[in-house]
Amino acid sequence: MKKIGLTLLFAVILSACANQSINKKPTAAQRARDVAQIKTQLAIEYMKTQNYRQAVEAIDEALKNNSGSFDAWLIRAQIWQYLKEPAKAEESFQRALSIAPNSAEVNNNYGWFLCDALKKPNASIAYFDKALTDPTYPTPETAQFNKGICSSRMGQYQLANSYFERALAANPNFITAKKEMARNDLQSGSVSEANYLFKQYQSQINKLSADDLLLGWRIERSLGNTQAAYEYEAQLRNNFPYSAELEQVSTGKF
Repeated sequence: MKKIGLTLLFAVILSACANQSINKKPTAAQRARDVAQIKTQLAIEYMKTQNYRQAVEAIDEALKNNSGSFDAWLIRAQIWQYLKEPAKAEESFQRALSIAPNSAEVNNNYGWFLCDALKKPNASIAYFDKALTDPTYPTPETAQFNKGICSSRMGQYQLANSYFERALAANPNFITAKKEMARNDLQSGSVSEANYLFKQYQSQINKLSADDLLLGWRIERSLGNTQAAYEYEAQLRNNFPYSAELEQVSTGKF
């Protein structure tokens, strides 16, 4: 989903207002739709800064002005999904799907919600496939990538890699697919291949996240490279001392 910066957003709004004043006075319905669009974009900006209280208020205002906006329902779903309120997220996704059942963005995001939040990877695949039927979908690699992760979670490792390869074919710069291929190969027992892919991924990014470091640690441990594993662990302790990933390293529970 494209996220418009506030500066650009306000420029667009001012331009729209200027055009309306030149042409004709907007109707009450049009004004309500405009307010809903503004509030939806504000909710996105609040999400970027992790101000979820304001994000909830903004998106609820958007829906008060235009309850038929599937974009607003989709953003509401994502907010509640992040806040781990699955019932509210489910309600919002269902409203979005009822308004725009063929939307690639809605289907992809709902599929990921089913797979990740509700732990129903098998139920998610049909929604990713639905998203991929839209020839205008600007980021098909995302749906292919999600299919790969969810297939891997079902133990379908070979199929998962084929989806990751399709994601890379759609967008060769989508390097996160290489990381997930490495995780998938580690899960399937192909540790040397996992290490090769992870090193490729690592060479293309500037800074390793906590999840990156945990994956690197797991691969090196599986290879028996104690020193290399320790180096990943040291980075976790220094850079992410309170992370769930470091706790997993400490407890051995993944």
